[in-house]
Amino acid sequence: MRRILPFIIFTIYCIPYVYLSMQKDFEDDSKANYIIMAIVTIALSYLSGLIRADLSLVLGNIVSFSTSYFYNALRLPDPKWEKYFSPFNSVEQIVIVSLAALVLKMIVYTLARKRAKRYIRNATISK
Repeated sequence: MRRILPFIIFTIYCIPYVYLSMQKDFEDDSKANYIIMAIVTIALSYLSGLIRADLSLVLGNIVSFSTSYFYNALRLPDPKWEKYFSPFNSVEQIVIVSLAALVLKMIVYTLARKRAKRYIRNATISK
């Protein structure tokens, strides 16, 4: 279980959340997927902080950003896709949303790490 949970976190992080959110926004004019993306990735970040799955967090974010960037590159020839995300283009949108999500994830991860340290410290003191 010690190795499987970080692998599961990594696997879920590998989903191209930003691209999928942008695609849903483009198709249905719905911002709901951005909220879903934030909730899922924040929960994963918190869990990563509690169990110290640093590598899963970092590699998963890299893979997610890369696949979002790749799928976006496949959509670039569509002029409607590019014009929809104004004042930014779709590449800038991916970078901005990914960076904002990364900052939020790092804050949540740091808070989870502090909570885990307090829990471990209290557990060792009470023994």
